[in-house]
Amino acid sequence: MRKVQHNNRKRGIKIAASLAIVAMFATACGGGDKDNGGSSNGGGTPVTGGVITYGVEGKTTQFCPPKTQAAISGIMIMQSMYDTLAEPTNDGRAVPYLAKTITPNDDSSVWTIGLREGVTFHDGTPVDAAAVAQNITAWTKGLLLQFVFSNIATVTVTDPLTVTVAMKKPWVAFPWYLWTTGRTGIAAPAQLDSPDCDTKLIGSGPFKLKSFDPASGDVAVVKNANYWRKGYPLLDGINWKVQGNSIQRINGLQGGQFDVIHTSGGKDRKTVEGFGANITSEPAGNREISQVLINLTRPPFNDANARLALALSQDRDALAAIGAGPGTTKAYQVVDSKVLGHIKDPAGYPKGQDIPKAKKLVAAYKAANGGKFELNLQSTFDPTTQALAAEIKREAAIVGITVNLPAPVDQAQIINQALGGAVDAFAWRNYPGADPDTLYVWFHSGSPVNFGKINDPIIDKALDDGRSELDPAKRKVDYETFVGQMSSEITTLWGWYTDWFIGSNDKVTGILGPNLPDESGKPGKDKPAAVFAGYHQLLGISKTK
Repeated sequence: MRKVQHNNRKRGIKIAASLAIVAMFATACGGGDKDNGGSSNGGGTPVTGGVITYGVEGKTTQFCPPKTQAAISGIMIMQSMYDTLAEPTNDGRAVPYLAKTITPNDDSSVWTIGLREGVTFHDGTPVDAAAVAQNITAWTKGLLLQFVFSNIATVTVTDPLTVTVAMKKPWVAFPWYLWTTGRTGIAAPAQLDSPDCDTKLIGSGPFKLKSFDPASGDVAVVKNANYWRKGYPLLDGINWKVQGNSIQRINGLQGGQFDVIHTSGGKDRKTVEGFGANITSEPAGNREISQVLINLTRPPFNDANARLALALSQDRDALAAIGAGPGTTKAYQVVDSKVLGHIKDPAGYPKGQDIPKAKKLVAAYKAANGGKFELNLQSTFDPTTQALAAEIKREAAIVGITVNLPAPVDQAQIINQALGGAVDAFAWRNYPGADPDTLYVWFHSGSPVNFGKINDPIIDKALDDGRSELDPAKRKVDYETFVGQMSSEITTLWGWYTDWFIGSNDKVTGILGPNLPDESGKPGKDKPAAVFAGYHQLLGISKTK
């Protein structure tokens, strides 16, 4: 068994970059002199204590970690109460966090997780090997997570502070799954064993549950005075408030109803800059992608020419201007520029609008399908998303495609619809720039979260090979094959790279928090990822004088 400190493999396997996830970095909007780009500081001196109100975009109705369907809003709330075994760094690695060590054997078929001594859950019970093993086992049975962790063969308690996880096949990027964009928080056995697991929230995180209103999605948390990272958190509490309308979230920040908000898009950013709020932004290169996700098993998108026709109908600049604002970077593939597998110029995906060609394809499709080319495009309550849907409908009509716009739904309902394959297309934002193996669950056939219902043997093989490949050069080829096939087959209608940012007032400082802990639990050399798909640490946030 080799010890690989902070999961940095001695064989030189470099887990690819990961520093972003959803919004618009707005290069043309400029950073402004208040763009902290990594360390958000207000105008005063940090103090300990106080409570902030944090506005998030979507409601989460249940927080049982093994089965939650939380999007980024729910994930942010969860990470105030739950720790993950690993966390991302600002240089693109997944390193131990709640875990003291995460160590692979020579071929990554067995991983050993060493835990820290003396860490307890909010109910006073120990965060020990039995509790961690129970969580990992529960993931393998979870509604969404069972496929994510289907490669796990056995989970063994080796000693009171050691868990050994054996894989069915070698899994090079396993530490990334011990974070899973914050979804895999470690819950106390008392929560996992409870019939009220959805609402009886007991983690080991920096804050403890005070109240949860499933109707509104609002959650209040209070400081965990016994948190294992000594001296943290700095705040006495956080009031999480759901506001699905981005304009109202921004107005709330300006008016003082919110101390902090997270949101995305160049237009939103420009508005926040306009009234002088602090901005902590997501770096470019590892961003999520805003897109129209399509169901390849349903007409019309089970026909490749129909997919191409709709892609050719789109004025990408006009759509990006609505969704993100000036300076938007258009996407033509499933990963951003710093992610392993990125291709400079992927073949097959149209680079721009071509109305005449789109009309020919539509005419041919209608001739073969009873004169009909029609689809439903689902959106959320967010006004920007609705405006995008209306523009897609308008552009599609020009080439003869009928786009119906059903009544908007919230994020949780869109995920449920996607799970059931119940819609033709919907506005989507996903695929943060971590190790490309993290895309396995979104695109491998048979995965319940393969929302596009993609079933492509070339994609499956590339994902399978890349998961276990130890040679970095060969692994790069595997993921370039995957990325190229995703684009050439038009498996999704790509939009633009989305940059999240955190807006905060001058009463708040320390958005990104302290360095990640070393084995002793003290702040080490690794800096946390800046803003990753809207995700950031909460430990270092404080009020100011």
